[in-house]
Amino acid sequence: MLDKIAENHVLWIKMVTNMGCPLHLVEDIVQEMYLRIDRLVKDKRKIMYGSEEVNRFYIYVTLRNLYYDYTKAKNKYTFFSYLEVDDAQQVNSPEYIYNEAEIEREEAFYRLSNKVSNEINSWHVYDAKLCNTYYKGNMSLRKISKGSKISLTSLFNSVKNYKNILKEKFMEDAEDYLNGDYHLL
Repeated sequence: MLDKIAENHVLWIKMVTNMGCPLHLVEDIVQEMYLRIDRLVKDKRKIMYGSEEVNRFYIYVTLRNLYYDYTKAKNKYTFFSYLEVDDAQQVNSPEYIYNEAEIEREEAFYRLSNKVSNEINSWHVYDAKLCNTYYKGNMSLRKISKGSKISLTSLFNSVKNYKNILKEKFMEDAEDYLNGDYHLL
């Protein structure tokens, strides 16, 4: 079963990266997913369609939960990067140079996400709250609809409009980020 899941390893890496996970943790989250599935999933029908096709949604939910568990733990405790340790030997190592580029990419990601957050927070309270609840609160539109008594169609149209607004305003910045032109953000 794990062999079939591991065939899509690159896809799992992309999923976790798209969640906004720091690059130095992406591989760890995916590996933890393999361990969790091996440890907890006893019935392979839960994770496989037939004998050949992997249930990608199940894997996505597992990865998302692992990433959110990490972010919750990170908010509770202070973690120190090994780069913060004053060690001249580390500064000269190739890993340090790689991590400098990685840090620059993460800083650019945070600048871009702050721009998006500032834009959302400038909207009407209803729009900002709905957008934040849907994207940051990780609630489905059905749950939001049920809790707020607002029709699912209305919520869907609002979220679609939010996506279009954000694409229009930040598509160029997102392309700069993806192309590695971090200084333009």
